[in-house]
Amino acid sequence: MHVLIVGAGIAGLTAAIALRHKGIDATIIEQAPRLTEIGAGIQIAANGSVVLRELGLEKAVADISVVPGSFDMRDIGNGKLLWVAPLGDAGTRRWGAPLYNVHRADLIEILANALPAERLRLGSRCAGFEQDEGGVTVRLEDGETLRGDVLIGADGIHSVIRQQLFGDDDVQFSNILMWRALIPAEKLEGIDLPERGNYWFGPGRTLITYWIRPGKLYSILASVPSGEVHRESWTESGDIDELRASFSDLEPRAQAMMDQIDSAFITGMFYRDPIDRWTEGRVSLMGDAAHPMVPFLAQGACQGMEDAWVLATMLERHRDDPLAGLREYEQRRRPRTTRVQSGARAMVKMVHESDPERIKARNGRWKGMQHIDPMAEATWSFVWEYNVLEEVERPAGEVLGLSATREAKRMARAESQRAFDLWKGAFTAEDVARGHDGMREGYDRFLTTHFPVPESTRVEEAELGGVPAFRVRDANTAASEEGPVVLHFHGGGYMLGSARSSLEYAGRLAQAVGGECLTVDYRLAPEAPYPAALDDAMDAYRGLVRAGVAPSRLIVSGESSGGGLALALALALKMAGDPLPAGIVAICPFTDLTLSGPSIKEFAGEDPAANRDTLALMAASYFQAHEPRDPLVSPLFGDLRDLPPLFLSAVEGESLYSDSTRLLDRAREAGMEVTMLPVRDSVHVYPLFPFLPETETTLKAIGDWAAKVVGAPVRAVG
Repeated sequence: MHVLIVGAGIAGLTAAIALRHKGIDATIIEQAPRLTEIGAGIQIAANGSVVLRELGLEKAVADISVVPGSFDMRDIGNGKLLWVAPLGDAGTRRWGAPLYNVHRADLIEILANALPAERLRLGSRCAGFEQDEGGVTVRLEDGETLRGDVLIGADGIHSVIRQQLFGDDDVQFSNILMWRALIPAEKLEGIDLPERGNYWFGPGRTLITYWIRPGKLYSILASVPSGEVHRESWTESGDIDELRASFSDLEPRAQAMMDQIDSAFITGMFYRDPIDRWTEGRVSLMGDAAHPMVPFLAQGACQGMEDAWVLATMLERHRDDPLAGLREYEQRRRPRTTRVQSGARAMVKMVHESDPERIKARNGRWKGMQHIDPMAEATWSFVWEYNVLEEVERPAGEVLGLSATREAKRMARAESQRAFDLWKGAFTAEDVARGHDGMREGYDRFLTTHFPVPESTRVEEAELGGVPAFRVRDANTAASEEGPVVLHFHGGGYMLGSARSSLEYAGRLAQAVGGECLTVDYRLAPEAPYPAALDDAMDAYRGLVRAGVAPSRLIVSGESSGGGLALALALALKMAGDPLPAGIVAICPFTDLTLSGPSIKEFAGEDPAANRDTLALMAASYFQAHEPRDPLVSPLFGDLRDLPPLFLSAVEGESLYSDSTRLLDRAREAGMEVTMLPVRDSVHVYPLFPFLPETETTLKAIGDWAAKVVGAPVRAVG
């Protein structure tokens, strides 16, 4: 087999080396006449380092690069430390390989030197290709043709191969410009710049800086809003007045560093949206030609290296059928790179916030992450922990896609598979890329589109103690002065969801208990962190009681985080000496925001609705600087004595299952009256899905349970 690769960037060079490592010949076609010293610093995290190690190149990289001790995130104006991600020896132990800071040109030189000179065709511009049943012919601009069995487009964001395969698609501009500069070590003497990622964040701008040649060369990536730079061309230039103007109010250490910049070059931050396929016949894409991404997960090079290893392995595995090899290569890579592309854009959005309140919320979230995630695993493990050498030995369907779920995961029943697929497709790549704003829109769209409110449900706006809510009941059920009233709190990890998107489920709850349901629009994190949601829950409950609803008629209810909030409300009411409700309904509750439950790890890749990364983001956004073991944040750790009866249900195999099983044990130890309904072969908060048989069973059980607890004597507190 002979593979033609267009493009001698990091992805293309690594692919040629990996193919030769597997005994497959490869030729690189590169339009540049020579590989010159271009670019600045790049980062090769553990998921790229393991590829270099396998190819015998890690030592060469280690000899000329820097292993940072940590990523230190600071405020650009005052230097305050906001967040730390440990690296160095601790990171190497955790992730299986070091993270290297290296000059791009140094890495390119190491890769190019690992190939025979005759296999690197410099000064050769690709004009197009044709393929037939026997192979692929590449046409060069000078008229020469090259023949191979497979063609790989590794020719970057403006790929000629991609354009011929799939036509034109838009290159997206992030509205951010990036200044790159290099500073010799002698100019930085006396400035405290340790071998770490020295990062600063300010309104709409960042400074990403680190050593790339130990004790010799320092790299700076400075990003600014596009409107701050006005010039006819973006080229390397000694005219850096605009750069200085964009960073004119820095904390002293950052200012001293920036004062040493003599010249810089500037580029726009561009990307493309994920595409539905990369491959046609004997031709496929890799690296920035397939999945060009913004640089704020520092994964462009590493994803190209992962591509290279998978491509080489699949072509070796399918030597007699290269088309099958390319299909499996894409099957394994496209779901993963889509997730990384979206995550990188979400990081860009997070670090370039400009509104003071949103910056405060972001910094609070980072503070919260330090409480529950000191190694920054929830942020980085999905990229750094991935060992492509091991992953290619697993079945292709094991790859985790956008929902962090195994692509080949299948449920036992058709209806549960339908619910699983709905959860899996709840968020688009664009939703994820837009951070919590996009996820909020996606979550509400998911619920309101798939579960519209039926005409038989009567909905009225309400206000409970100053908190907005909706009063919901079945139009065919007569209101009763003595019947149950459900006070419901929607799920969404305290960050997503709304009372409006929970109306359909609230209507079925009202029908199940033969009464009415009020669903509360409590404030959401990160803008409104703890105790905002709990304060709103308390105000809503007290507002209902003041309106004449006896606590003996009240059932507080919630699913997922709403179930945790219902439990926290009961604990807060007990502490305050308020009359307690008749009962608590908690469906798949999120009760431990420290994320210490074993099921979160045990069922990783199995649950399309919840995974550790997203749960950590939500939890940290909610409690922020507060202690996450506070029982009013994580009711699992609360004193459950003297609380009213609890109806609890959870799904075996969901990420939060151990939140329910541990709660059950603690509740029974505390003497609570608990009805536990475990469910199999289903999905997180399954009662949201009215077509599931277990939903009907559970709602009937809630109705029977409510009939018993409503009107029963209320247990005294104290």
